[in-house]
Amino acid sequence: MPLSHCIAHAIRRAGTEAPVEVTLREQPMSNTAYLEELVRELKNSYVGKAGKQYGQFHHDLSISLVSQWLREFREEKLSFERFTAKATEHLQSLLSDTEVVVDGHLLFAIESLADADSLYVFLILHNEGVYLDGDLTLQTSRFLDVRGVLLGAKIDMTAWLSEGDGSYLSVLRARGDKDLTDQFWKWIGFADQRDISAETTAFLDVVSAYSDTLEEEEVQVYRNKIVDYCLDQDKRGEPVVIRDLSEHVNDSAPEKFAEFVKSRNDETPDQLIPDRRQLKQYVRISGRNDQLSMSFAADCLGETIVYDKNDDSLTIRNIPAPLKLRLIKHMQKLTTGSVSDD
Repeated sequence: MPLSHCIAHAIRRAGTEAPVEVTLREQPMSNTAYLEELVRELKNSYVGKAGKQYGQFHHDLSISLVSQWLREFREEKLSFERFTAKATEHLQSLLSDTEVVVDGHLLFAIESLADADSLYVFLILHNEGVYLDGDLTLQTSRFLDVRGVLLGAKIDMTAWLSEGDGSYLSVLRARGDKDLTDQFWKWIGFADQRDISAETTAFLDVVSAYSDTLEEEEVQVYRNKIVDYCLDQDKRGEPVVIRDLSEHVNDSAPEKFAEFVKSRNDETPDQLIPDRRQLKQYVRISGRNDQLSMSFAADCLGETIVYDKNDDSLTIRNIPAPLKLRLIKHMQKLTTGSVSDD
């Protein structure tokens, strides 16, 4: 991972009445294989988490202090360690006015690629584990919980400074801790939240309309290609560029889907950050309650699976062989049991 800068500061609060304390690291971390692996795992964990929100910095500079200091760092008016120290102390100040309890580390890492520089910020905690030492004695150890990133943010600094993409800032929500999430989002200056769900719904409506122009045997192939491509982009933390998607789904006519999207009188953007849940539901129907769990490909509906809304029932044909075998065995057991009981 091409890291240009990385540093971590500690932030903790023992109880709701206790002061918020920070311990600042004075020098950036040395770029070692261990550090690169740590940040890579944190990044992968962040990218893989669903439910991220996308937007930009708040236009009010009195609210978006972190963005001001980040700009000063990029303009070489602040050192990296000074920028991160000021940002950490700002979070300390915000948390002091709440009852939030926290014990973690704020890690700042800049990834420098050929086409973009990105700043990642992770609030990470320690976990405790048990291991056997050389004498086969149980010992405890502490380790960073890289998969359970509590909070995080990513700033595409290249897009931000070029004033191009309006959703250069993404943030993660802390599960079960709304107060901490609110303060973290306020701290980073997150604003102008992008409605990813609505955009994905509109995009899938376009995909359905495009499918109507295809031969019947092509429809599901195209839908699966589109969804698979979008999910792959989501896993990499990259937006879906409609032009690139068009080339992927039809290499013999690479502009066809893009032209269809452009021809429609809607507001489908040139780049899409898809909602993972909606994408999966588009090609697969699933649901469950306390007694039943069911999942099947969407193209089965109307053919091997028929829904009757009048009596709220599903009729399933061509049952999978393993399921059919289990059903037969289960029915035989029930029949045998009922005979022996008589």
